[in-house]
Amino acid sequence: MKARRKTILVWGAIALLLLTGCAGTTTRSLGVDASDVAEIQYYEYPWGSVPSTLDRLTIDDPAAIAEWLRGYKDMPTTAWDPEDAGDAIGKETRSTRFILTDGDIVEVTTIWVSGHNVIVVWPDGKVYTTEWGSPGTMKAWQERGMIQEVDAAERPKVALPG
Repeated sequence: MKARRKTILVWGAIALLLLTGCAGTTTRSLGVDASDVAEIQYYEYPWGSVPSTLDRLTIDDPAAIAEWLRGYKDMPTTAWDPEDAGDAIGKETRSTRFILTDGDIVEVTTIWVSGHNVIVVWPDGKVYTTEWGSPGTMKAWQERGMIQEVDAAERPKVALPG
């Protein structure tokens, strides 16, 4: 009997440790359906040192919009530490503006710090990190939309707390 009780306690402790390790992960979604989006405007630039002009990728193809939005559905996120704000300086920043069919605008910005370390600034201003994302999105999507050079002031503006 004592051996069985010890085994149950050991497995219970292991399960508790595993659950504790996962407790900090939350999934977030943008909450926008592809049918609600008329177009996407996308910008890439270095965090903290924005050039005066940027390339803007505009996508209005419904299939491409649906594919793009999958990246913001059930994204696993963890808390972001404002003390890590310095890690973002000079890193590839990707700002996306979703122009909705009703004229509203939803904006989200990601900063690719390194593999498996992406800072996400959600439309509500909350900041999280995720392992999702990869650099070079502009190049990967350029054939699905139109690229034009625009004034950097047109990009979505966000600030990291801290």
